[in-house]
Amino acid sequence: MEEKNFLQKGTKSFSVFTSVLIGLALIVLVVIGLMGGNFLSFSVIGSSVVVFVVSIFMGAIQIKVFNNYKSQKKYLCADGIFYICLTTLVAISALIFVLVPNAQVDIRNFIFVFALAFAIWKIITAIFGFKYKYYNAFAELIIATFWLISGIGVLLSAIQSTVEVGWYLMCISNYLLGAATIFYILYSYVFKTPDYLITDEALKILEKEENERQQRLNRFNNRVVVTTNESTKKETDLDLEQKLNKLKDLKDKGFIDESEYEKRKSKLLDQEI
Repeated sequence: MEEKNFLQKGTKSFSVFTSVLIGLALIVLVVIGLMGGNFLSFSVIGSSVVVFVVSIFMGAIQIKVFNNYKSQKKYLCADGIFYICLTTLVAISALIFVLVPNAQVDIRNFIFVFALAFAIWKIITAIFGFKYKYYNAFAELIIATFWLISGIGVLLSAIQSTVEVGWYLMCISNYLLGAATIFYILYSYVFKTPDYLITDEALKILEKEENERQQRLNRFNNRVVVTTNESTKKETDLDLEQKLNKLKDLKDKGFIDESEYEKRKSKLLDQEI
């Protein structure tokens, strides 16, 4: 099968831009945490922000990829929506935990449930990926692992004897999740051709796009040819008119007689015809 580009240029550019943005955010947050002297306190918030931003962008990319060619692999769109919705729940829960630290219900338990649900979802996605031999299945499994470890870290932080261990586990896991997501995005959508998008529906859309592109090119070429021909014809007509006027001027000035004028005039007209 002829190799097809199943990702539009804008999607690849957005994927690269997102990866750079996440990478810069990771570096800045880690450096600030280390220089501030209170790495743990800062990273609890910073790493949570990283996970939220990472997931929002990742969800947007998944939906954008799906919309590129309306692939029959509907899980791409569901995965993107799930990314955004679940991350929003995690962010709201974390915000409530920070603003209402003495709430009767420990919000960290909900965060753990959300993280566990997401990890299970990604594990299922990875299983299907391995089954259908998708090249990014292993990356899906890595993402699931870090989500699970992060959730366990949040849960351990709710236990008095393991608070610090839990926070450290969550922070490190979240930062590694950000790095793993960068790898996932670049590997899945920039450096590799997503073969799992190759469906009959996608091929028809690509063929339609190619036909439309060729039609636009043909229309452009036809306009160029017509314009060129018209221009050439105008130049030819103008050149003939100038020659005839010059010939008539020679006759009027007496340099040639009437018979010579008619003879040369006929010759010029015959040449043009």
